[in-house]
Amino acid sequence: MLVLRVARIFVRKDTKGYIWEPAGCWGKNPHNEHGGCFSKVVRIEAKFAIKLPESLPSEVASPLICGGGTTFEPVSDYVKTGTRVAIASIGGLGTAGIKFSKSFGGHVTALSRSEEKREKALGAGADEFFACLGNADAMAELTGKFDLIIDTSPANSDVASFMGMLKFDGTYCRVGIPPANDMDFTFSYIPLIFTKKKIAGSVVTGTRRMKQMLQLVTDELKDYGSDPKSWNAKVVSFEEVNDVMDDLLKGRNTNNWRYVFTWGTEGKKDSSMSQ
Repeated sequence: MLVLRVARIFVRKDTKGYIWEPAGCWGKNPHNEHGGCFSKVVRIEAKFAIKLPESLPSEVASPLICGGGTTFEPVSDYVKTGTRVAIASIGGLGTAGIKFSKSFGGHVTALSRSEEKREKALGAGADEFFACLGNADAMAELTGKFDLIIDTSPANSDVASFMGMLKFDGTYCRVGIPPANDMDFTFSYIPLIFTKKKIAGSVVTGTRRMKQMLQLVTDELKDYGSDPKSWNAKVVSFEEVNDVMDDLLKGRNTNNWRYVFTWGTEGKKDSSMSQ
């Protein structure tokens, strides 16, 4: 993707802002705390451009383009009617994973670290909820329960605990990317050999499945939800980007699992959205 023009947006008069003029394209030479920036205008090859269905609100489509596609890919690969699916870690990715797995006919269990997200997980369509993550004994109580586990956590995990929760020939699929300094894991070959269990990874879907995903959500918009709140998303203006990023960093986003930024002043929605 080639940036045609990087938006010149000034958020705070210091070098710790999340959007800052000298950031460079995609943060090549970062001058802010996290690097990177946002662009309002981009130029890409036409074959990679995807037209949004007319009835799909931009506020819903925007998070689907990345987070939605990340979970739609493994769901498309592994889930069919009757598949026992576990979605580990319930947030933006987890919510999409629950909704897509239900559309494909799966029986969906949401896994989290505490009871805090039970109501929202069940509200998104999960059939069951267990507050077990990080607790080896609690996870062991679910031994042999799932055909597929999609792990959306951005933190490294104890793979062995998840593998024990799988049925014979089950798959543990990782989509959440851990920090660069904590990427490694180990696991014994013996359980893989004698139980045919698999460890897999998956990244955001390509254009063909992206179109399928957007059309599916559009066709079943009543079930998926046309209001961003049904996706636990909040629409804010770019002027609030630093506050939003600070909330995410400090874990204060308990009611909002996604933020959709709008260009222009607060309350004035534009067809161009960024997640």
